[in-house]
Amino acid sequence: MKYKSARKPSKCPECGSVKIAEILYGLPAFSDSLREKIKDHEIVLGGCCVSGNDPTWVCAACNTFIYRMEIDFDESVN
Repeated sequence: MKYKSARKPSKCPECGSVKIAEILYGLPAFSDSLREKIKDHEIVLGGCCVSGNDPTWVCAACNTFIYRMEIDFDESVN
């Protein structure tokens, strides 16, 4: 199942864990802060190949991917 959310979920839709990490794509500029966030499972490195249909978050407990749901504000006004 493909899970979608408009914002970072507070818990995993699959296992219920609250350990949801943001996926960082590209070549990061490593810093002590980034290393700490990776160590604490707040950020996961997603690699440098981006397809345009990549997940935004991942559950650090069960590896479930969560995609950002885009909201079309023009359509929601009418």
